[in-house]
Amino acid sequence: MLDHKLFYFIAGLTLGLALAFGPAVVRRVVNALEGPDRVAVYRTLDGHDLHLHVFSAKGQRPSTGAPALLLFHGGAWQYGSPEAFFPQCRVFAARGVSCISAEYRIASRHDTDPRAAVEDAHAALAYLRGHAGELGIDAARIAAGGGSAGGHLAAMLGVAADEALRPAAMVLFNPMLDLSPGKPDHHLVAEFWQAVSPFQMIDSAPPPSLILLGTEDREVPVASAQAFCDAVIGHGGRCELALYEGAKHGFFNLRENDRAYFDATNQRVAAFLAGLGWLSD
Repeated sequence: MLDHKLFYFIAGLTLGLALAFGPAVVRRVVNALEGPDRVAVYRTLDGHDLHLHVFSAKGQRPSTGAPALLLFHGGAWQYGSPEAFFPQCRVFAARGVSCISAEYRIASRHDTDPRAAVEDAHAALAYLRGHAGELGIDAARIAAGGGSAGGHLAAMLGVAADEALRPAAMVLFNPMLDLSPGKPDHHLVAEFWQAVSPFQMIDSAPPPSLILLGTEDREVPVASAQAFCDAVIGHGGRCELALYEGAKHGFFNLRENDRAYFDATNQRVAAFLAGLGWLSD
């Protein structure tokens, strides 16, 4: 917790920087002041620590712990930062859902491909389950989600070969679901696409799933998302596809002077979680 004098100093400095350099500075300072309650190292590889940014559920928690939402940022498995989902995490923590934004290996920083990112996603979920008590979360109510490439990682968790390792639910923002030949981004995984394409791996016991997608998304065709949902339902699962007319890739992000899609998608996710009995509608 910041000392109040330091807080006002930073607030004044922020205003000055914002006037001088624009709103991007404001976003960075807000993330610093309203950042995670805890940052945990969940994996260390080749001297690199990978972190989970934990926004703890506010209010009274059930004796079993709060439900949790583990989110992975987008960036084509090459770029991006956990800060991308900090705005959503603040929203859901205020609603009583612990929200965790994960760092994972990406090409620009670690010289890796999507297979490494998938490994990290499994490790992140395993860490949350193994440390659920100290984090105040319910190990049986952890949903995995993310945007674009991050949605792909969450979907890969949902189709894990060992059903016991799957999350309890999936919240997928314009996720890469079908990486087969002829699909967008196949070129990034052409040599090993069968190992990382969630659509082809759907089998029995898929977790309840929500997909949020813009109708004008060139990276994730509506037909691919619908096929994924149909396959989940065909294997006895539950899948909801929420379409946003005219929206493009990344539409759910918080933008300057435009909260419409941000607020709408957050409300839709909250309704989905309420349908699971994880929070009050």
